[in-house]
Amino acid sequence: MKTVEEAIDDLQCRALAYEIIFQSIFSELPEFFKEKTIENIQLNFKAFESGAHTDAGKVKLQAAKDVAARIIRAKL
Repeated sequence: MKTVEEAIDDLQCRALAYEIIFQSIFSELPEFFKEKTIENIQLNFKAFESGAHTDAGKVKLQAAKDVAARIIRAKL
């Protein structure tokens, strides 16, 4: 069984790997698809924001939004 520290380290490594993979895929999209993807991401975040009622939920959602913006290199 993994220790808590090992589990956290594993999750951090996975998150970084996913970020790199998504950034790599997004960078290869034609401009039209990038624009449509950004619009879709913005709509999805708005939907989640309407359901975020706690301060903790709002903080996590903003952190996720910051990561997504970094991946797609666009302001959300």
